[in-house]
Amino acid sequence: MPEAIILDIKLPGIDGWAVLETLKGNPKTRHIPVHMMSVDEPSMEAFIKGAVGYLKKPISKTDLDAAFHKLVGVFSKEVKNLLVVEDDNNLRKSIIKLIGNGDVCPEEAANGAETIRALKAKTFDCMILDLGLPDMTGFELLKMLESMEDITMPPVIVYTRRDLTREEDAKLREYAETIIIKGVKSEERLLDEASLFLHRVVSNLPESKRKMITNLHDTDVMFKDKTVLVVDDDMRNVFALSKVLEEKGMRILKAENGQKALDVLKGTPDVDLVLMDIMMPVMDGYETIKRIRDQETFRKLPVIALTAKAMKEDKARCISAGASDYLPKPVDVNRLSSMMRVWLYR
Repeated sequence: MPEAIILDIKLPGIDGWAVLETLKGNPKTRHIPVHMMSVDEPSMEAFIKGAVGYLKKPISKTDLDAAFHKLVGVFSKEVKNLLVVEDDNNLRKSIIKLIGNGDVCPEEAANGAETIRALKAKTFDCMILDLGLPDMTGFELLKMLESMEDITMPPVIVYTRRDLTREEDAKLREYAETIIIKGVKSEERLLDEASLFLHRVVSNLPESKRKMITNLHDTDVMFKDKTVLVVDDDMRNVFALSKVLEEKGMRILKAENGQKALDVLKGTPDVDLVLMDIMMPVMDGYETIKRIRDQETFRKLPVIALTAKAMKEDKARCISAGASDYLPKPVDVNRLSSMMRVWLYR
């Protein structure tokens, strides 16, 4: 059990993203701080998945020293600082009760001004933020904090009752690592995400909280009886994906092109998630996703785009069309499972 990991992304066999997701998806290893490095440009995805930093190659000695310093700061810090920003006093107390333990020192803020003062006075390891503050919106606060040079921004978990539009969700993701809508399983997810960014050792938590996290990561339980629509014109891909997902207890619906996918959704509106190939005859994935999003019933349906192209502009085009997430082919089953787990609980 190493105390820290420096992880390259371009690895043979299993890439760094899959390694990071596997480490952070396992309660036994998720507390280990991981610092990413790559020839690629820094990506917000690394921080969303729980990395503490990102080095771009070629790496100077100064950069490497800074990375080591950050890693030592994380694993040697016995008590982590948490800032809870929420205007409802009772909810603030319940969040602190949910997350608090001997290894977390929580502080409270009821509005934007108190948040700014707290962040100027101390470095926090994580911040939980409600969007509905009395003196400014959470959007305005995050934008303001990002521009302040005398503040070190901690990982941000947005915890809100508000139903976000696609535009608001995209805007928030420029600043926040995680967005949790208060509702079913939201307390478990809040404890889980806060523990991830605070690098807490799950085995040290009280039994009730430990169970909340381990149950959340029990993918067999999570996937059981969920309905997934697999859309792909290559039946070999459909068969391979269906076999893997059925073994997890999922119900599989199939469609060989976009038009048939729309027909399936019309007849089966209780689909939990869609795996959408992009290059298909009759109607491609881009057009299909747009038409799915045009229907009020499916505005929030998780749609993961699968494409043979792995270029940055292809991912941007998929997200622009309305895809929730993106995965290049050939599909890495571990990455797909991790991604599906995130979207099924979102």
